[in-house]
Amino acid sequence: MFNNLNQVLSSSNRISSVDIWRGIAIISVVLFHFNETLPYGSLGVDLFFVISGLLVGGLLTKPFLNGDKIGFFNFFLRRGFKIWPSYYTFLMVGTIIAMLTYNSHNQNQIIPFTDFKRYLLFYQNYTGLPFHWSFDHVWSLCVEEHFYILLPLIFICLRLIKANWKALLATLIVLIVVGLVAKLLMLYFTNGKDTYAATHNRIDALAYGVLLNLIIIKFPFTIKKYKNIFLITGLIGFIASIFFDMYLESTFYHKVVLHSIVPLFFFLLILGTYYHDFSKLKLLRVIGYYSYNWYLWHPVFAVIITQNIGAGFYGLTVYLVVSFIVGVFFTMIIEEPALKMRKRHLNFQN
Repeated sequence: MFNNLNQVLSSSNRISSVDIWRGIAIISVVLFHFNETLPYGSLGVDLFFVISGLLVGGLLTKPFLNGDKIGFFNFFLRRGFKIWPSYYTFLMVGTIIAMLTYNSHNQNQIIPFTDFKRYLLFYQNYTGLPFHWSFDHVWSLCVEEHFYILLPLIFICLRLIKANWKALLATLIVLIVVGLVAKLLMLYFTNGKDTYAATHNRIDALAYGVLLNLIIIKFPFTIKKYKNIFLITGLIGFIASIFFDMYLESTFYHKVVLHSIVPLFFFLLILGTYYHDFSKLKLLRVIGYYSYNWYLWHPVFAVIITQNIGAGFYGLTVYLVVSFIVGVFFTMIIEEPALKMRKRHLNFQN
């Protein structure tokens, strides 16, 4: 197991800074979901979206710029082999574990059989009630699945009209604006005023990631030259965005501005650290490697640990250790074999 992990982390195709940010994102979310131990830890999801856009954008931007063929189904299956096996295992096995361990006060958190369809088909983020808290964090995976359909179609359309990288840049800027406008429209013209989970509300964060990939490819020397400016601006902006949310007590700011500007600051933070060597921060990189399955499983164990041990320091410690071990376990028995199968049968490299 550890030899394979060392090989993966030391691969020349793997960027240590991205591993670090992924590790920070998962720790933030996991801590937030245990009695909100880390306030604003939920913003780790915004960071995940930017990272996801960066990584999946790389699968399409390079072939687009090189004039190579862009295959929709190849791209979609490639992402599917990464997402689907662990996701569906979590839904099925996680539901069984929840049914066996949740007490009577938490039964409403379990997905009933009649409500499974929206989770299985990735449209839970558009349905609202009824909520099943320990499973509803998968709304973010619904957003990503929708983006995995939209993004290659955008690249294919740009290829058909023989567009260049500047047209791609303009398209990504439009997507970022769409995310902002969508939040405004949802706040002022819908009854639910939900600007959080729907794909059109979060598409800007993913677009920032793809834009990040394009800039890294086209302007690497500029990034290296101004990396400290990007880093400092991103850090100050991120801290300020949280400060304003805490003290303004503004519905408009919280529902529209916060999740529109935080991805921008994550974009700058990653830009400022992208070429820095973080290979010595092994623990955080390992956490980043196991982040997907840890993300899937941690809310179920937040419920189990809280109801049996409590939400204090001891409960938090047990929760972190147990949920991480479970994440590692399902990475080993589900995710890694699926990725090996993808490489073997579909001739995909990563």
